[in-house]
Amino acid sequence: MARYLRLPAWLAIWVIALHVSAAAAATVTAARLWPSPDYTRITLESDAPVTFKFFSLANPDRLVVDLEGIEPNAALSALTTSIGAADPYIAGARAALNRPGVTRLVLNMKTPVRPSIFTLQPLGQYGHRLVIDLY
Repeated sequence: MARYLRLPAWLAIWVIALHVSAAAAATVTAARLWPSPDYTRITLESDAPVTFKFFSLANPDRLVVDLEGIEPNAALSALTTSIGAADPYIAGARAALNRPGVTRLVLNMKTPVRPSIFTLQPLGQYGHRLVIDLY
């Protein structure tokens, strides 16, 4: 005869909420690049807030941004191919799955940069945004 485990109601609700929040990972819906003589701005727009970590590497100079809860997609691919030779700071970029649930964006730099990375809440037609300014 089978025995059933009966969970307290609060625990069952917590497990369901955890599962739903894990399934509702953010998706990058648009990626924009704006190079200027003073700085280059990359904006990643998503349908939910993005958690991120970043660090710099030298020889060659690179900026690495780990996007948690993001899967590689067409918007990120379009960003990596939109970087032109005229950009004063970025030589190239790539984005790929680094480990389950984390996409790594690597920016190959032409020169050492001082990054400023921050998030913006949805406003008007724009969703959640992760902004990467390279000075």
